[in-house]
Amino acid sequence: MIIQKGNLTIRKMLDCCEDFELMAKWLSDEKVLKYYEGRDNPFNLEKIIEKYFPRVFGKDKVIPCIVEFDKNPIGYIQYFKLNENDKNEYELSTIEKTYGIDLFIGETQYWNQGFGTLIIKTILEYLFQKKKAKKVVVDPATRNQRVIRCNEASKRLDFFRNMNFMRVST
Repeated sequence: MIIQKGNLTIRKMLDCCEDFELMAKWLSDEKVLKYYEGRDNPFNLEKIIEKYFPRVFGKDKVIPCIVEFDKNPIGYIQYFKLNENDKNEYELSTIEKTYGIDLFIGETQYWNQGFGTLIIKTILEYLFQKKKAKKVVVDPATRNQRVIRCNEASKRLDFFRNMNFMRVST
């Protein structure tokens, strides 16, 4: 899958050293971990391969993607179709084609510039138009005010309201 919107590209994560090393770099950065996995949970290369290798090869429901801007990797987004257990947890059991998303911007110089909103808008367009999603949920940790603000800002866009985007907080 390749999603192209202007200078933004979302591509599937590949089985290559570069992608695994990028993830290890990002998920060992304290600034990124503060918002994504938690500062006390850094990922070395071995841990990255253990977690993401099955996803790259389709052995997991999660589709891992690298986000690029001007052909430079800047972050990660994943999407997945919710199974019945997931949908029950979110009280969405009657809604078919419900997807979840998670993301982070790993290159901190791209923070606070609207990239999070752009990435969310782009993946939602893909999920609603190409995957025929009926609902898309994101479930950020309550400590992650950065992504909550990004989602709230995104909700001001007509695209999000019309497409049934919702935020489910823990």
